[in-house]
Amino acid sequence: MKSIDKKEVISSQSAEFIQQAEPGQFHKMVPDTFIIKMEDGAQGYAIRHLNRQDMLLIDTTGKGADKGIKHLVEEGYRIKGILVTHKDALQNTYAPLKTISKDAGGAPIFSHPVNNTNSEFNVRDINGKNDIFKHFSIELTDFPSKSGETAVIYTEINEGMIFAGNTIEATPYEEEGEDINRADTGSENKNRGIAETWRTFMKDFRYFFPYKGKPKFNLSEGQQTDLIQKLGSTGEGGSNPNL
Repeated sequence: MKSIDKKEVISSQSAEFIQQAEPGQFHKMVPDTFIIKMEDGAQGYAIRHLNRQDMLLIDTTGKGADKGIKHLVEEGYRIKGILVTHKDALQNTYAPLKTISKDAGGAPIFSHPVNNTNSEFNVRDINGKNDIFKHFSIELTDFPSKSGETAVIYTEINEGMIFAGNTIEATPYEEEGEDINRADTGSENKNRGIAETWRTFMKDFRYFFPYKGKPKFNLSEGQQTDLIQKLGSTGEGGSNPNL
C-alpha cells in the first residue's frame, strides 16, 4: 500500500493539480480521498477508511478507470463497494459491470434501480440500508436527473464532502473560473425538482466534488450557504441555473 500514499498533498487541493494529474491513476487530493480522471472529462473518486485498508469507489466506471482500480487491488486495498451516482456512469462503462466488479476484487456495485437496465449483473439498490455505507459515514439523497435518477453522496469524512454526480455543472478545467451551477435537464419540472432538493440539503461540508469539472475545496460556512442557496434557487422563470 505504498505507491498511492506517496502522492504529495502539497497543492493537491487545486484544479491545477487535477488538470496535470495523469489519467487512469488515483491521485490524493485531501486526506483519504482520491480522484481518477477518465475519458470524456469524467472523474471518479475513492474514499479510504481510517483502517487504511478498505476503499469505497464513486463513479469509477468510465473508460480509463480499469488500470487504476486493478492497481488498488494489487496494492492490497479491499474495495467494499462501487457507488454509481447516475445513469450515464452506469451505462457508459469501460467494460460490463460483471468485469468491473471482478477488477475491483468482487466488490458490489450500487446504483438507483431506475437507472439499471442490466439483467446480467445484480446491481444493488443504492438506497438500501447496508453496513458498507455506515462504515464510511455515507448518506444519500435522491435527485431528479436528465435521465433516470441521481444519488448525491454525502460523507462526514474531512468535515463533510459532497459528491454531486451530474446534478450540477462545474467549470471545465480548460476554462477560467471555478463556477458551479445547477444542471439543466431540459425539463422545467425536473429543474425545479433539483432546485427544491438542493434547497433542503442541510449538511455541513468543506469539499464539493462534481462528476465533471473543477471541484470546490476548503469552503467556509458562508461559502457553503451561498452555494446551496444558488443551487436551490429557481431564478426568474424557474429554469435558469445561473444566478
